[in-house]
Amino acid sequence: MPRPAAPSATHAADATGARAGTLVLIGGALDEHPEIIRKIVALAGERRRTGAPRIAILTTASEPAGSQKLAQDPTAENDEADGRYYAELFARHGAVGVPIPIGVSEAPAYPGSSYSRAQADAADTAELIRSTDGVFLGGGDQTHYVLALFRATTPGAQPFASRTATPALTAILDVLGRGGVVAGTSAGLAIQQAEDMVSGGADIHNAWKFGAFAGYDLARDGRDALTHIPAGGLGIFPEALLDSHFSEWGRHARSIRLAHSLGRSLAVGVDEHTALVYDRDTRVAEVIGDRGVSILNLDGCEVPDADESAAGSQAAILGTRWSYLVPGDTHDFASAATTRGTRVADLAFGSDVEDSRARDIWSDDGSRPLLALAERLLDSDSLSASGESSADRQPRYRTSLHRDERTHALATGGFSDLIISITPTPTNH
Repeated sequence: MPRPAAPSATHAADATGARAGTLVLIGGALDEHPEIIRKIVALAGERRRTGAPRIAILTTASEPAGSQKLAQDPTAENDEADGRYYAELFARHGAVGVPIPIGVSEAPAYPGSSYSRAQADAADTAELIRSTDGVFLGGGDQTHYVLALFRATTPGAQPFASRTATPALTAILDVLGRGGVVAGTSAGLAIQQAEDMVSGGADIHNAWKFGAFAGYDLARDGRDALTHIPAGGLGIFPEALLDSHFSEWGRHARSIRLAHSLGRSLAVGVDEHTALVYDRDTRVAEVIGDRGVSILNLDGCEVPDADESAAGSQAAILGTRWSYLVPGDTHDFASAATTRGTRVADLAFGSDVEDSRARDIWSDDGSRPLLALAERLLDSDSLSASGESSADRQPRYRTSLHRDERTHALATGGFSDLIISITPTPTNH
């Protein structure tokens, strides 16, 4: 049976009255979502007595700008251009965005650039971060944050196990610890993870077939492997495994596979255009935005083939409980209780997913076929429904959804305790 993940951070206010701060975990495709942006600005403003709140912007997860021209191009996607984009976005919503020039490259990517890993060691960078009321972490590759914000204690080793925090990371934690906010989208969500942060595995089929490995950018026989960093990310969200773009990129199977491999009992996945606002003092989280947040509970699930090393391609995991929270819902991680709101989630599905049997139930094209299947099942009198992984990949896998007396569906689009079982598809199918 999976073991529960022990929280690794202090949640309650200490004797001095210091607060543990708030996290805004954004599932991706933030764009300029007014509700989410306003929430970040409001949380940052709670601790500023005068003037506009200041928000440190780290775009370290983006690729380095290859030239000054690209760095200045407002249509380009790189660390410098993204930093200015977010600064302008927050300015439109009443905050002062402060780009922090911490890049993933060991040296500036072009002459004259200020972005590099070395900035994370600089005292003035740390003080600039510490002068702000909140921190925003942009998307891209979450391992960039690990490489830039930690230093390996063994020279030449990747900073994934024995490592120390840079002054910049210490400053980020200081902002949070005095009641500030840390918000992040996509990779900026993932890096807030405590132990066992996911670091690779975009190919859901390979993630399920071969299981999880410790490391980063790990190619096994040319495969896109499911990888994780055991030491985790920033360590500020200790409640569960975290993942982003959840329904849109079909990551339910990936999270279940990773959680089982690591002996973890809980995984949380946030959809695009959606955020989970987590109070580290109370351990209560609220869903805001448009879509929803999945909570996957592996307690009590059955694993007929527990020996992953012997028959990974035949792995099956039965009985994961899936609850789906929508905007207005809150979840207390201390008691595992969910309080439901009255807002209706924006879960419109296109006609191309009406027949889930005709498509990959693990599709990552944004069509959300597994969520669509769940919503159709719960709107019917049926007790079960299933879909198959792509016919172009072997072996195929079947994802079955079941409802029982614990399953509840709401008119808002939310539901609780739907059962997910993933098994190899019979070869005579």
